[in-house]
Amino acid sequence: MTVAQAATAGQATADSLKTDSLKYVMVSSEIRRDLEQPLTYFDRLEIHHLYNRAPWNDMKQGDFGERTRRFFTPLSLYWHLHKVQPDIIQGPEPLSLLMYPFLVAVYIYLLLHPKTKLVTLSLEPIPLDKKYHPLLVPMFQVVLTRWFKRASVIFWFDLGSYENLRRYGAPEDTLVNQLYGSWGVDLDNFKPAGDKAFNNSEPTILYVGRLAKVKGVTHLIEAFKRLREKGHHAKLAIVGDGAERDALEKQAQDSGFANDITFYGLVKNADLPPYMRAADIFALPSITSKLWVQQLSMTAWQAMACGLPVVATDTGQMREFTPEGTGFLVPERDPDALADALIELTNDENKRQTMSQTALEYARDRFDTVKNVARAEETILARCGYL
Repeated sequence: MTVAQAATAGQATADSLKTDSLKYVMVSSEIRRDLEQPLTYFDRLEIHHLYNRAPWNDMKQGDFGERTRRFFTPLSLYWHLHKVQPDIIQGPEPLSLLMYPFLVAVYIYLLLHPKTKLVTLSLEPIPLDKKYHPLLVPMFQVVLTRWFKRASVIFWFDLGSYENLRRYGAPEDTLVNQLYGSWGVDLDNFKPAGDKAFNNSEPTILYVGRLAKVKGVTHLIEAFKRLREKGHHAKLAIVGDGAERDALEKQAQDSGFANDITFYGLVKNADLPPYMRAADIFALPSITSKLWVQQLSMTAWQAMACGLPVVATDTGQMREFTPEGTGFLVPERDPDALADALIELTNDENKRQTMSQTALEYARDRFDTVKNVARAEETILARCGYL
């Protein structure tokens, strides 16, 4: 071995030691399969996932990682951190009132462990004073200024969250635009080829998500009614459950086209691909409320990866993730506009196929979970000084 080769080998060993056994703790408010499963793709960081709630009921027992643990109180979160002794912490959503006590707990841990690195991100596009009482903003600001200053990297992936982060003091040189947290789509599972959950002879419009008022499914059923009243043929498949289910089922019965509308109930994320492959169009009729906006849609990304064009309301940051050619964006709470877009796609098979291919190519290029995780891991290691 030459001197140069020995030096190279020594550097490689040193680099390996720098990243060996680095413990990376993620602190999340909620856990879902499409956020948990991608963590298996991290290669150089030992991931520990701490979460507060699992409200979506889409996790099977085997979906929980061996280092995934639930915390209930700020004290229990601190205890988990103390037990793991992480090298890097990805803190909770910093612009959430629900997570604020846990943010404080993590910040106290960081004060007592100054060598621990901090990674943070925000998915929140709504300013604090619009979402909460203005008197609460100073409480946030006390911690946020120090929190953002402490961070080695701050991830953002849409303009709404970027503007909000800057509004509350995130330094420009720490901000990085990447898909992080919402990692993308498992392209091995969500793809056009494979089993189908049903077979319809007419074009099928699919909705997947919560049956809640903010999801706007009542407008979708009304749009479907108008589509059928105009003499166009299609089927509507609704996958999901929630507080509005009874009211929506009654609306479907009253529409006069109940035989063309099927409620499939809750389907776990791992079992969704056959439903998406069986459909022709994906619909996302969400509406904005004071506390919530459809910033992005994992199910829309998954639908695109299965080759479905998307018809969605032009709300939140959907325009950033639904480029021209992948579908249509329509105004909120407008069943006529929604019906017109659905009619155009159900009637024009050539356009539907063209948009299907464009959506598929876009999903494969932007939403590849494996590539997005690798890119994030590289960024974390570099920004935290381990590369």
